[in-house]
Amino acid sequence: MGFDDINKDPALLRAWIDRAKAEEETHRKENPDSLIPLFENELRELGFEFEISNQTLGFMPKHKKTILPIAVKYYQLAKQQQRYNEQDHFLSFFHFKGFDEVIPMLIEDFHSPMTPDITRWFIADRLYQIRSKHYVDEYLKIISNSQYGINRQMLILLVGKLKVEKAIPILIDLLEDEDVRLHAICALGDFKKEEFRPYFERFKDSKQPGWRKYSNAALKKLDR
Repeated sequence: MGFDDINKDPALLRAWIDRAKAEEETHRKENPDSLIPLFENELRELGFEFEISNQTLGFMPKHKKTILPIAVKYYQLAKQQQRYNEQDHFLSFFHFKGFDEVIPMLIEDFHSPMTPDITRWFIADRLYQIRSKHYVDEYLKIISNSQYGINRQMLILLVGKLKVEKAIPILIDLLEDEDVRLHAICALGDFKKEEFRPYFERFKDSKQPGWRKYSNAALKKLDR
């Protein structure tokens, strides 16, 4: 059952909110110095009305000019205080298309040795959602660096979605990297180039279901 179903049923919505409230209350008792209540208080002081933390995301991107600088401030505080779960929480406010202003900060944090792997993956996902064409060279540096392992996955998909021609040799090389092979197949498939057919045929009968599925999907695109 999705959020749309919950929103259509007042009883389910109320139950969902009450459950979330209880979880938030537990979190605050266990983390009395949490930054999230401070962030929420700032929003309430600005006139935003909500019952639970998840509802604050609903104010974006409409209220980007007001909320984004506040979310960035608390993201930075969470990072400085090594509150990585809360850092990931504030990352959620950056995942909208066109939020280019946060990209330099996110790329710097992606490279930082202090950033946990799970946060690094979330950062790459936010970059994918923002879909900026202005930082292609930075994306290529990341996807070319094998030390980042699976944390490159969403950026590999991104250069495919953006159809970055100079990414093609890198994507072909990444077909040899099992950590990101599936994503390289998907990205190459987005180009819809007939000359890539041999790459997809190589995996179309693979025992690995993901490689097989997306290779065949890419071949279908070429056959249309």
